[in-house]
Parts: sequence; structure tokens; C-alpha cells
Amino acid sequence: MKDQLNQLDQLGRREFMARTAKTALGVSIVPMADGLQAVKAAGGGKAEHVIFFYMSGGMTHMDTFDPKPGTETGGSTKGIKTGVPGVELAEFMPELAKRFSDIAVVRSMTQKTGDHRGGSYWMHTSYQPRATIVHPSMGPWAQTMLGKKHETLPDSVVIGGGGNHPGAGFFGPALAPLPIGDPEKGVQNSRPYSGVDDKLFDKRLELMNTFDEGFQRKFKTNEVEAYTQFYDETLKLMKSEDLDTFDLTKEDGYQEKMQKYGNSRVGKGAMLAKRLVSSGIRFVEVVSGGWDMHNDLWNAIPNTGGALDKALASLIDDLKAEGLFEKTLIVLGTEFGRTPKINANGGRDHHPRVFSTMFAGGGISGGQAYGESDKLGMAVKENPVTAGQFNATIAHAMGLDLNKVVYAPSGRPFLVAGHTRDPKTDEIVTEHEPIMELFS
Repeated sequence: MKDQLNQLDQLGRREFMARTAKTALGVSIVPMADGLQAVKAAGGGKAEHVIFFYMSGGMTHMDTFDPKPGTETGGSTKGIKTGVPGVELAEFMPELAKRFSDIAVVRSMTQKTGDHRGGSYWMHTSYQPRATIVHPSMGPWAQTMLGKKHETLPDSVVIGGGGNHPGAGFFGPALAPLPIGDPEKGVQNSRPYSGVDDKLFDKRLELMNTFDEGFQRKFKTNEVEAYTQFYDETLKLMKSEDLDTFDLTKEDGYQEKMQKYGNSRVGKGAMLAKRLVSSGIRFVEVVSGGWDMHNDLWNAIPNTGGALDKALASLIDDLKAEGLFEKTLIVLGTEFGRTPKINANGGRDHHPRVFSTMFAGGGISGGQAYGESDKLGMAVKENPVTAGQFNATIAHAMGLDLNKVVYAPSGRPFLVAGHTRDPKTDEIVTEHEPIMELFS
């Protein structure tokens, strides 16, 4: 066997070792650079935490971060100055315009699909949806590469997400983000029922484990082990004082901050996200809907856009006050933009050709707009950015190795921001690079 291994080429040896490790351990990670630690490029690795705002439904770029006032496609949306010559935000973003020196806007995102589910999957995983596999989202990727950040608290949390979130994908349930449906209610059903004290609770657990023992002994698979680990981590959290981290009412100055962030779903989500990263959680996603504006857009956008503006501005202020802004990457994404052409119902339809995203903190150099759409907001004019580049930028900010190969239990190789094969060497290589211009 040793002779056979020595006859393999460099990539073949890596794949052989990875698959051997996978057989014994499940998901495996093998660095592509012959086992050497990848050197972090300038500006990367500063983000110890990430707060990812996902605008579900397809956020209109022309009425948020890339307005076109006075054009035939601009509608009634006016621009507002940011302090940077030539860069305006939409009038519904006045607080972010005041803080533009802290943020960077990407105006040249482009997507491969106008389908909500498919577009969301691309933005969360850098991969096309497949029937045979579910790819991991960024939080589980970070835990896999960097290890668990907090002994008791989960490494990643999704606030307000639906059932279509890819979660941990092929990494399995042990790395799945903790779902929180309502930020104001926190982790529900986390305490034993009334009348069940610790002694009775532990007795019931012991009895359940006795019933499960035979099954676990008979079926020693990675899947069973992963679910057992997930269950153990959940029990540990249930019995921990850290559970209060998810209770917004325990935040200092709760009522005052609630007014500051806005009494909206996204405002409460931002407030809880700040509380979670302050307590040590690495990756928090806040999902906010209401952006599928096919009808009556200009009656909807003041509230939807205004709530987002207030939430993000308050989050930036609080992270700065707590000394966490430079350690926390704030990123905003959506599945696609909306059509420059206004439809008969006074709304905009799905438009994947060009849209906008936003970054702040975590090593990002603020006060800039990267890329450009054309004068009517219909297509990318310069510096197109894909979903893979978007995620590569997040990964780079966190210090993740974009060239590290991870093998799924099926034996297939993957990279954090998508992969391809070099046509000359057949080597697995990263398909997307981070937007380096965004980093200080």
C-alpha cells in the first residue's frame, strides 16, 4: 500500500489521504498547499464575528444603494448625499448616508438566476443547487475551518430564517446554525415544563439514553454520531446561564435601545445579533423579508427601507461603542435586484443582471462604492461581482483559507467560495477571489 501511495502524483496523494480520513472520520479537510498554512493576504482575518443581513425577496438596488434619480427608470426615488463626491444613496437610507464613511457598497453584483430559492442558495453557498447534495452556508464553514468559538453557545445562529436555508449542508446537524424564529422570543421551549425539576429532568434523560443505547451501539454511523453530538450540545446550552444571551429583555437599556433600533422585525434582529456577537457567537444571520415588491413599491419602500436603515445605523453605533466594530463584519445581501423598468402595478420585477450589496467593519475600508451599473441600472458597467466573490470576501475577512479542500462524506471536493479545476493540471482551485479593493 505504501508503494502504491508513493506512485501517486501530488493531487492524487492528497485525495487518497483525504478519502482515507473521510472513511474514518466523516467530513475531512485537506490543505492544497502541501500542508502549509495559507498566508493571509492584506486586510484579511480581522473579522472575529460576522452579522449577515439577508434581504429575502430581492432587494431593489435602485431604491436603496444605487439610485438613479431623474432617469426614465429611477421612479420617484430621490438621492441623498453621502459626503463622498458622486456617490448617493436612496432617500430612504438617510442614517446610512450619514455613516457612509464606515460602509462600502458593491453596485455590480450579478446573479445566474431570477428564481428566489435558487438565487438565495447561490448567495448562501456559492454553489448551484443540486438534488444530490446540500452545500453548507458560511457559518458552518467557519466553524469547520476555525473550530468552535464558544464552549457553550452555538457557533452560528439564523434569526428569522425559513425552511429553505441550507444550514450546515453536508457538514451535518452538529454544525447546524441555531434557528430563532422571532428575535423578541429568543430560544423557545428551552426550559423544562412547569413541575419538571432538574432531578426529574435528568432522570428522564437517563431513561431516554438507556433506550437509545442499543440503537447507537448497533448503528455506529457518522450521521447518528452527529445527531448525538447536536443533542448533547443542545442540552448543554439548556442548562447554561448563557441561555440568557438570547433574551433581548436582558439587554441593558432594553426599552431605549428598542426605540433606537426600531420596533421592527429587522431592528429587533439587529439588536439581538449585536447581543449575540458581544457574547462570543461567531456568525449571526438576520433574515428580513418584504422585498418582493412587484406592486405599489413606493408605498412599501419607506417602511421597509427605513426600518433597515435605522437598524444598520444603530448596529454600527453600538458596535463602535463596545469596541467591536473592527472585529465584526457587517454584510448585507439579497438574491437579486429588481427591474429598472417599472411595471403596470407600480412595482419592479425580478432582475438578476445587476444588484447591490453592502459591507462594513471587520477590516473593510468604508466610504466607497465598488463596481458600477449602467446609467439606467439595467446591467453591470464595470467590475462584475458574483455570489462566489461575495462569499470569498466574507471568508477572507474572517481569515478562512480559500484554497483549502473539504471532502464531503460522498468523497466530492469543495472549497468555501466555490471551486473549479485547472484545465492544465486538473488541480482543484478556487473559482472566486475576494474583492480586495474593499479592505483597508
